[in-house]
Amino acid sequence: MVRIIDQPPIVDPDAGESFMMGFFNSRRGMKARKGSSRPFTRGEMRRDTAEAPKEEPVPEKGIGTEVFDPVSSALKGLAMTKPVYADCWTVGRKDDLRILERYSMPLGDVTIGLADDGEIEYNLTPKDYGYGKELTQAIGSAIESVRDRYRKKGGAMDMQSVTMAAREFLCRECPDSDDVSWTIDDLCGSVYRYTLGLGIFDILLCDERIEDIYVDAPCDRNRIHITMNRLEGFNSHIRCRTNLIAEPREVRNLISRLKKETGLPFCESSPVLETDMANGSARVTVVGYPMSPKGDSVAIRKHSAVPWTLTRLIANGTVTPYQAGLLSFLVSSRSTFIIGGARGAGKSSLLSAMMFEFHLSQRILVIEDTMELPSRQMRDLGYKVQNLLIDDRMDGSARARSEDALRVSLRLGESAIVLGEVRGDEASVLYQSMRAGKAGSSIMGTMHGDSAKSIYDRVVHDMGIAPEAFMATDFIVTMGTSKERGSAKEARRIAEFVSTGDRPGRFVDVTGGDISKSPAVRRIAESASMSVDDVIDEIMMRADMRAYLAEVSKEKGEEFAGPRWIVFANDYLAHALEGGCRDREAIVGGFRKRFLSAAGLE
Repeated sequence: MVRIIDQPPIVDPDAGESFMMGFFNSRRGMKARKGSSRPFTRGEMRRDTAEAPKEEPVPEKGIGTEVFDPVSSALKGLAMTKPVYADCWTVGRKDDLRILERYSMPLGDVTIGLADDGEIEYNLTPKDYGYGKELTQAIGSAIESVRDRYRKKGGAMDMQSVTMAAREFLCRECPDSDDVSWTIDDLCGSVYRYTLGLGIFDILLCDERIEDIYVDAPCDRNRIHITMNRLEGFNSHIRCRTNLIAEPREVRNLISRLKKETGLPFCESSPVLETDMANGSARVTVVGYPMSPKGDSVAIRKHSAVPWTLTRLIANGTVTPYQAGLLSFLVSSRSTFIIGGARGAGKSSLLSAMMFEFHLSQRILVIEDTMELPSRQMRDLGYKVQNLLIDDRMDGSARARSEDALRVSLRLGESAIVLGEVRGDEASVLYQSMRAGKAGSSIMGTMHGDSAKSIYDRVVHDMGIAPEAFMATDFIVTMGTSKERGSAKEARRIAEFVSTGDRPGRFVDVTGGDISKSPAVRRIAESASMSVDDVIDEIMMRADMRAYLAEVSKEKGEEFAGPRWIVFANDYLAHALEGGCRDREAIVGGFRKRFLSAAGLE
């Protein structure tokens, strides 16, 4: 199906559809719901006898709405295409871009390029959109067959039942088609994606380089925007538009799935829906009418599919080997941390990486409102991790739920505590516990703030924590982004790494200065009967090990930057130090030999 915006209607003879010039008003080749002219949509596959859902209210003119403009001026004259069964249009042509990068993923091909208007565009060609006439018709017919089957027979609708029904239909209706036989698994996946799946969102979420997905209201007059990483460099990330425009039913289908999976309300009286996707792959925030007067808007924050480690952060340039060695030493020494930075600066990534620096014997309590920290991966490695999830389905405000979770964690015995984010009221309980020595081995959490001073001001002045209580924080690491002049690419870096000083509000740089000036470092050295030189030697050993693993991962594969080898390195170092060895070259050299043997790289 092809369409040129702001041009006369085009008739698609294959789909039997005509398009009048309302913006993206398409009629489907679907059976209409009984008693309603509106067709079935994904997520609403009910029996014919079901009552048609009420249409969403249209705000009256004069309360923040505008007279309907059928075509956005930024989109006029662009060709638009999509299969008849899909609810998202592709806009423009990738050949019109000045190509920056190209790559393929399982569900489509991606071209990153610079458009004529100066914007960077993520141009996606979904695999579903590239099929020829015969395959497209086969998918559309299979979708109709699955829907008809459900209407008539009912029963469970899940991925297995949908793909089985699609396979039966395709094998029955197209037994002699070579085009169908060689790609039947892909066709069944397409049928599921456009019946019970999330359509274009499933395709975007499978791209490992995408970090955020944004749909602004009204969705049918705005392109989908994304934030992606590794553009022309492993550590660079950028915000760019896509060539995709979602129809309202595509967004409504996403919302229906989230409501069904979570049981959370989403209506005029509760116009905000925040939840994790069922598979834990992303955090979704939806804002609807009346808070968003022009329709539903969506923000999706993807979680990293591969857990972050300090080795990975060295490899992509976020941290230096020395910073990684210092962080590893301080975590193993049971220090307390606040990791600051703006949204998207890499706070959670660094926190996740630091969690793998705990010793395997350390019990860890993780408190978060979205499942983005690597608890499951840590349990797979043998860590003892207990999650406390702050969920919107619990009673009370978000702050009250956070405070309750922290109080409970303090009654669960000696443990390190990791907070996804320190927000407000729970900070009082946290600092009281830290000062009283009840919190456990270590405490780490993230907080919005662009410097140690701004974090101190927020905790002391905004949250009401006494300046002396703030001194229980040993170290503050601030993440930041930087970009070259004239470039839209941004790189994440540690912008500041300091220790609290001898007086409230004073800080000591521990990466560019003398770490012996840090009260926390002196306290660690004294408790471990180490000199400052001994501390520096151990930091450099840890730095050398992680730098070596980062080099190997670049040459041999990213799996060698994974958490398994961090645990291996820490275990080797602990045994070497317990055995009385203190020679840096001997320990690092021995680690390299042991690693090569264990990794099968000799």
